[in-house]
This record gives sequence, C-alpha cells and structure tokens, in this order.
Amino acid sequence: MANEAIDLLQPGLRGWLIADRFDFAERGEIAFDSGTLSIGKGRPASGLSYRGPQPGDYYRISWEARRTAGSDFFCGLTFPIRGSHATLIVGGWGGGVIGISNIDNMSAVENPTTEYREFELNRWYRFEMEVNKTAVLFAIDGDRVIDLDHDEHKYSVWWEQEQMAPIGLATWDTASEIRKLTLANLDG
Repeated sequence: MANEAIDLLQPGLRGWLIADRFDFAERGEIAFDSGTLSIGKGRPASGLSYRGPQPGDYYRISWEARRTAGSDFFCGLTFPIRGSHATLIVGGWGGGVIGISNIDNMSAVENPTTEYREFELNRWYRFEMEVNKTAVLFAIDGDRVIDLDHDEHKYSVWWEQEQMAPIGLATWDTASEIRKLTLANLDG
C-alpha cells in the first residue's frame, strides 16, 4: 500500500465480509449507496470486516459516522496494533463512552482511554485514528480524545469481535452510517 490514502468504500463493498456469527447472527441490513455505508440495527450486533489491502505497522484511518437509531455504540472500529487487534468504541455503554477495548484486558469503559461525550442522533462526526511509532491517537471533529503510548500495553478484542479483524466496523443494538472512510500507510 502506498503512502497516499485509499478509500475503503470504493468501489462499494468489494473487499468487505459481513459478519454473521455469534452476536452478529441476527445482524441488521448492511448496504452501500451513493458513498455511504449503512449498518442496520442488529440483535444485538451488526458489522463487517475489510479484507482488502492492509496497512503496515503505522497508519491513519479517517471517516465520518453518525448514529441513526439506537443508544449504544454506533462505531466500533477494530484495528491492528503490535501484532494483535483492539477495538475503538464510540458511543458505547448507553451512548457516550469512548475508549479502546481491550487494553491490558480492560474494556473501553475501564482503562486509560475511557472518555465520555454526548452524541446527537443523525449528526455526522469526523473521526481520525492514528497508530504511529509511539502512540495511538484518536480525534473527534479535530479534538484529540485519546493519546496513548502503545508500547506499554497489551491489546486484545472480545472473542465475539475476532471476526472483525484485521479492520472492521461494528455497531451494538444501534444503526449507523459511515462515509469518507480512508486508510493511509504511515510506514517509511
């Protein structure tokens, strides 16, 4: 993958695999139209994983997302880190928790990345997550929310989320829309 950003949603859902096991067995409808990915409300989860070109060790993922129904996480982004995976949760635990699951076996609601923010229904938010040589960074609408030295920690995902690896998007009892999803390699 070159250092320039690639659009993970073009052309459509090519390269994506819809999750269908465990908590994803009763997923909501997943569709792509006019540049927007719609993830329907599952019982309890809906999601898909990207199987196309993957980043190196250091990369940036940028996207816009909004909750369209429900009251839990509307964006769970599973991502590779230090030979493992973790999931960035946006809007979890009843609607407002932001954090990374799992760090040192602690979920997003109980580790050093835990933050709380209100998210309005149907409002688009701009997200940017970066895994660089020293840290995991996450910003919402340009406001840095997470700045974590990644070398000091062990990362993992919940067993139900393993099917989201290497890069995946999921919701929990919530529907959402995603657009402008890009991946840029920072290696080299």
